[in-house]
Amino acid sequence: MSELTLYNITLERQSASVQCCLGNFSGTKKQEIITASSNELVVYRVDSSSGSLQQLFTFKLFSTVRSIAPVRIAGTTTHYLCVSSDSGNLTVLSMDLQNKRFTALFNEPHSKSGIRRLTPSEITVDPKGRAVMVSAIEKNRLVYVMNRDDTGLTISSPLEAHRSRHLSLSTVALDVGYENPQFASLEIDYSDLELSDIDMKKQLTFYELDLGLNHVVKKHSEQVPETSNLLIPVPGGSDGPSGVLVCSSNKISYRNLYGDKLSISIPGEDDTVITYGVSHKLKNEFFFLLQTNYGDLFKLELLKDMSLSISYFDTIQLCTSFVILKSGFLYADAETGDKQLFQFEKLGGDMTYKSTNDNPVRTWFARTELQNLSLVDVVESLAPMISSHITPNKSSNCLFSLNGVKDSSTLRMLQYGVSISEIVEPDLPATATRCFTTKTDKSDEFDKYLIISFEDRTLVLTIGESVEEVTDSGIDLSVETLGIQQAGQSSILQIHKDGVNVIKNNTIVNHWYPPAGIKLTALSSTNTQLALGLSNEDLVYFEIDQDDNLIEWNEHKHMSCKITSMSLGEIPDGLRRSSTLVVGCADSTIRVLSTDPKSTLESISLQALSSVPSSLLICNMNNQLCVHIGLENGVYVRTVLDVKSGDLSSTKQKYLGNRPVILTKTRLNKENVVIALSATTWIVHEMESFKVQPLLIEPLAYSTSFHSEDCPEGLVGVYKRKLVICTIDSLTQTFKKDSLQIQTTGKLLLEDDKYLYIILSGEGSYIQKFNENTNEIEKSVEIPKGTKIVTANMVHFQSKNAKYLVCSSTGEENLLSVYDLNDLSLIHSTKIPEQCHCLGEFQGKLIAGYGCYLRLFDMGVKQLLSKSNTHLKTLSSIVRLDVQGSRVAIGDIRDSITLVTFSHEMNAFVLFVDDIVTRHVTSLKFLDYNTVVGGDKFGNVFVLRVPESASDDDVGYLSTKPLSTNGAPFKFNTLCQFYLDDIPMSFHKTNFTPGGRDIIVYTCLLGTVGALIPLITMSDIKFLKSVEKAMRDSLELPTGRMHLKYRGYYAPVKNVIDGDLLELFDTLDSNSQDLVISETGRKKEEISRRVYDVRLGSL
Repeated sequence: MSELTLYNITLERQSASVQCCLGNFSGTKKQEIITASSNELVVYRVDSSSGSLQQLFTFKLFSTVRSIAPVRIAGTTTHYLCVSSDSGNLTVLSMDLQNKRFTALFNEPHSKSGIRRLTPSEITVDPKGRAVMVSAIEKNRLVYVMNRDDTGLTISSPLEAHRSRHLSLSTVALDVGYENPQFASLEIDYSDLELSDIDMKKQLTFYELDLGLNHVVKKHSEQVPETSNLLIPVPGGSDGPSGVLVCSSNKISYRNLYGDKLSISIPGEDDTVITYGVSHKLKNEFFFLLQTNYGDLFKLELLKDMSLSISYFDTIQLCTSFVILKSGFLYADAETGDKQLFQFEKLGGDMTYKSTNDNPVRTWFARTELQNLSLVDVVESLAPMISSHITPNKSSNCLFSLNGVKDSSTLRMLQYGVSISEIVEPDLPATATRCFTTKTDKSDEFDKYLIISFEDRTLVLTIGESVEEVTDSGIDLSVETLGIQQAGQSSILQIHKDGVNVIKNNTIVNHWYPPAGIKLTALSSTNTQLALGLSNEDLVYFEIDQDDNLIEWNEHKHMSCKITSMSLGEIPDGLRRSSTLVVGCADSTIRVLSTDPKSTLESISLQALSSVPSSLLICNMNNQLCVHIGLENGVYVRTVLDVKSGDLSSTKQKYLGNRPVILTKTRLNKENVVIALSATTWIVHEMESFKVQPLLIEPLAYSTSFHSEDCPEGLVGVYKRKLVICTIDSLTQTFKKDSLQIQTTGKLLLEDDKYLYIILSGEGSYIQKFNENTNEIEKSVEIPKGTKIVTANMVHFQSKNAKYLVCSSTGEENLLSVYDLNDLSLIHSTKIPEQCHCLGEFQGKLIAGYGCYLRLFDMGVKQLLSKSNTHLKTLSSIVRLDVQGSRVAIGDIRDSITLVTFSHEMNAFVLFVDDIVTRHVTSLKFLDYNTVVGGDKFGNVFVLRVPESASDDDVGYLSTKPLSTNGAPFKFNTLCQFYLDDIPMSFHKTNFTPGGRDIIVYTCLLGTVGALIPLITMSDIKFLKSVEKAMRDSLELPTGRMHLKYRGYYAPVKNVIDGDLLELFDTLDSNSQDLVISETGRKKEEISRRVYDVRLGSL
């Protein structure tokens, strides 16, 4: 049996959040927001001046996060992060902002790994940071005493506060100042309940940690309403009376240890409950901001006369949690849809309702547009991602997805690459060949001139409040300009094919000409240096003295080969010149030359290439001096240069297109990035790791940096007869995301020709026709009220020689409805006995799966005509199917994937192959005739293949074979198995970039987009497996979770290499890297290069 090995990498991280929290984790006075997804931490900081949310870094945990909470010991300035996860440990992390990572201070084991109702997971922290309580859903409750000594933070062994046959619904820490820490818990005591009892009395129980006796005691317990669901702590000490708010259906109550009881009704509809709330302290008062299950925010105040007041505040998306910053912002971590940052405009309280009795009267309110909050920034979220589809779009593929629920539903268009924000795109008088920007003086902060070069002339524009043409700059406008350089203190060099002009004070003050009949073929320059390649194979080197004079080196260096490209390195701080010149020659080599005055133009090293270098660029990236090489065969190469020895190492390469590669440099976030121009435009950077990504702009002929007062880090480029000035958006985003608001929850995406058909099934059901070229919905049809679309598909009926849209719906009746693709008109509907969850096209007919039946239909005049009906007794409920030739892969809600084949003699489907493992299938797709990839409800992805001994050539014989126990005559071989920690919803076999090989792209419910890359060579497989094993052995994960157990949560990992883990190699500290190097026996540069070669070869 041929094996398959896949390499998994995450392209878009999980968007859905578990929780967010606020603290001074960096040790400064600036507050950071940490959001936790299921397997990752994301750190944000709010820029108060611009009102923007800045992502500082992300950090993978490789474990399933349950809860997070900040802890800060009184008297200190730094918060630590407590994390509970499936590792079975209470983890305390310290944030290292400089190295963009979290370090584990403690991993205190408290239970077995995994997630169970007895596993303590809800974290509650004493406001003074003296104790941390971790509660399980049932029975178990542990308290850790936190302290500090000369070495830092300390943590005690856990103290038990278990209560058998008690369920814990919510736990909070009370604000009691420096008295013994106290906690409150909302519990259900089911010790005296029978199975038939449905009334479960809820209790509010107070616990106290006696710091002297080191013991936890139950202080008090009282009954609360049966609908109680949430506790919110009340500030104590000088700020308030302490105690808790008990939130229940339609009511909020105040309770404390002293027997005080207050209640107030929640304005609004019946069955209103508070889902989350926070308190916020002002100078002399405090208030609570509470959110209901309808998304409404209410401001609640506990007044000094011991009465409660409540007022409607605003309505936002329903949140898992939210935090209020001292700077006047509110970060809302929405359950579905985008995360939002709001700024407080006022504190509300315009219409306040008060209550002091225990049976308050319900009041009503009218929802309004935002009045007290204003939206200032958004963090895009893809959760939930219900369906997706990939379509070709210009030079790359575009992934369309349906995201969100109800009024937050959107159609997202995700294009792989880095997006731009276009500022201006004027027309040019002719086709431009190059463009340059320059200052006129070394001390200038911004560029003054934009120079555009044509084949026979040059155009000069000034850069200011507007871009205007000038003719008195001193630049020769009658020649094609090959290069522009601000030189010395206040001069400009204009390089053209016939020589060099030295310009000062808008006047040409000097010329340099090559020998008669000789032209310039290549050039490179810095502020103090100029190197020229001549058509006679000579290299000429100049330096600019302190008086801005151009001084030619007394000897020309003959290269014995045509010079095609060259690059001088950046001038280090404090030095006058770059010490290195790299020259590319037509014999497919690059040569490293010295520019040191003692050894000028002496050869240091030589490197052979696979093609002629068309462009060279030396610049610093990630604290390394890198040589970027563009080849004529469309390949980009990056290598690291050792200045002293001239050695080139750590080489990485990628095919960019079918045109020679041109390289230019710009800056973004004060870091160098490289623009690579070929058949498409690419950007090379090391913002989080080394990446070569498409830049989503027209294929540029040339580009350069653009610095102005209004656009300090811009990019200018030319293509055809166009000039474009733009800014580059965030380099941390893998996809450019555009969105279109849709009416209600999306269900399915289907494609036909240039149209995308959107199936909506939420508060109403709709079929919409979306034009991919104009990005507009051209037609929308609403399904009759009371009817919900379950699924749909395109079917080409061979008998009619036409394609139709077939929808399965449920309501008063279960129907299969056929629609015309042009005007979405209903042709007819057919009743079926059960809900149909999957449809497909099989040999010119409609195939429908419902229950354990598989049925074929043909198109009729008034309804669909049943042509075959097969009862598959081994299945429970068919939910997915895919067709390949005469085979149908069926996904079952319980019995994994089954392969059936059609018998024309029997007019029925015959069981062929099924799985030995039971799985709840959520998605599946044929990879080839014998191989199926699938995903299940619990976050696993798996690849199954038909055994070589199985054959369905003789279907009649196959039908006579006895079924194995509860299954088909043959069993799948499991090729690959891997845990994603997200539920796969769609699989696509595609490629994202030109020259990239086919990969499996998957999209998941919580917003994850990832790729499974097939590994081709055995040497790659063995090498990557050895690196993965070494990293598992040497890398201690932050939560103490074993990586192999995490990725094999439900079944052992098989033939899938975790690329997310391997790509962390470059971010490890030197000691950890040395351990990996020692175990694998490979060099650091080789590990880094071969790991990234997998990504670069496919993306």
